[in-house]
Amino acid sequence: MSEDAHRLIASEMTAMEALMRRTLSNTDPFVDEIVQYSLQIGGKRLRPALVFLTGKTVGHITEQHVQAAAALEFVHTATLIHDDILDGAAIRRHLATFNVRWNAQIGVLAGDLLLTKALELITQTGEMNVVRALTEACKQTCEGELRQIGAMGRFDMSTEEYVQIIAGKTAPLLACSAEIGAFYASATSPVIERFRSFGQKLGLAFQIIDDVLDLIGETDTAGKTLRTDLIHRKPTLPLILYLQEATEAEQKEILVCIRRDDFAEQSADWVVERLHESGAIDAARKTAQQLVEEALESLTEIEGDVEAKQALTELAQFVVSRKR
Repeated sequence: MSEDAHRLIASEMTAMEALMRRTLSNTDPFVDEIVQYSLQIGGKRLRPALVFLTGKTVGHITEQHVQAAAALEFVHTATLIHDDILDGAAIRRHLATFNVRWNAQIGVLAGDLLLTKALELITQTGEMNVVRALTEACKQTCEGELRQIGAMGRFDMSTEEYVQIIAGKTAPLLACSAEIGAFYASATSPVIERFRSFGQKLGLAFQIIDDVLDLIGETDTAGKTLRTDLIHRKPTLPLILYLQEATEAEQKEILVCIRRDDFAEQSADWVVERLHESGAIDAARKTAQQLVEEALESLTEIEGDVEAKQALTELAQFVVSRKR
């Protein structure tokens, strides 16, 4: 997002950060150290930004927006902690992951504690529709992760199946964020659905760019462990697109490389070079850009605060232009 967009929701973000710190504060020094550390390795605050900007577009920000934004960020951070354990990642936001600084046991429990804190906050809003929306998003996210694990090594996957998997992995929380922001601003059902569609498309684009950055990103810039998708043999869009256009000999060559037991950094560099040369990485980026354009189409008929709506457009473009 631009600096103007950040300033637009600066006070709301400050209130949310304060609420998160208060909610996680614990009298036990060890537990407090762990939960406060989670605030440092959390995400880009994209989900809270969606809550606040959709709310500002069609109405006014309430305390319920702040509570929901904090709850969504707790859920997202929990998924990051658990993902790092599953991927064996060592770095997150330039800091040691939970499984490195402590161990996997503490990481699992810290993530679980964040989920319970999210539930605590969202139920305090007193809106069962929102509780159901967040619960559904969490369920879909877990199912999406399980589907992706079940698809490891399945490099014959179609583009359509890949999209179905990421539609249940990253997109649900972003769709839920946009939906909740509009709901608490008392938007009509059609408007809420348009915002939900916006968040869903944005989530698909976000995951595709994540897949791309995992291949071509720089660790120092990304601030996290990269190439984990290749190491764990996850079929991602650039690789799927490459295999769809490659000759039989090219398919065999790259799959033999990826499936080697000693697959390492040098092999990963060779795979990424093949994907670059084929145009598969550029094609994946174009797919993400198309999804962002479709997301923005969902906003065209929504009337409201012009500045907030423009900030949503900037946020959407940030998703495909980001470097980490």
